[in-house]
Parts: sequence; structure tokens; C-alpha cells
Amino acid sequence: MHTLLLLAALGNQLTIDTQQQGNTYTIVPVATLSQDCQCRVKLTALSSGSSGQTNSSQSNNVFIKGNEPTKLSHMSLTLTPGDHVTISVSVTDGKDIHLEKQWSSPDSV
Repeated sequence: MHTLLLLAALGNQLTIDTQQQGNTYTIVPVATLSQDCQCRVKLTALSSGSSGQTNSSQSNNVFIKGNEPTKLSHMSLTLTPGDHVTISVSVTDGKDIHLEKQWSSPDSV
């Protein structure tokens, strides 16, 4: 029984795909789960720069089909020198699945 739980946990992944073109970053969180899930997805963005600080978040219920990579969001950010952004993503079914991942902008923007 414990082996099955371990295999299920290893089959669940949350990644954050990023692409950079100049000072523009495209961020796409992707969940791949071992089974179908009606999950709660929460995205939080913390940013700071010369114009101050911002904290924003959104959450939604999303159906994620098992064994299929599912894009949870698509964000484009244009950063100027001195800007710093941290994106946090969490996925949970409220029981067995709880995944978290974070992306931070490079310090050399």
C-alpha cells in the first residue's frame, strides 16, 4: 500500500516553463498528475522595483486530466532594471495532492 502512495506522489509534477526575450519573460506553470483531479490552483505574484511593491493573487478550480500536461496559466512580464518578481503556484485537491513551485526573476534584469 505504501508503495502505491509513493508511486502516485512521484507521478505528480508541477513545473514552471519560462522563456525570455529581451526584458520580457513568459511564464507558464504546467501540472502533470497521475490521475484526474478537480484541483484548486492558486497563483501569487510578488513584485518590487523602483515604483514600489505589488502583491496579487488569483485562484480557481481547474480540472486536470491524469497523465496529460496541463497549462495552468500564461503570463508575460516586462521587467526593467531593478525589478524583482516572484511567482508562486500551488495545486491541491484538498486531500492527497499538494504541489508547490516558485519562480523568481534573475537578479541581473
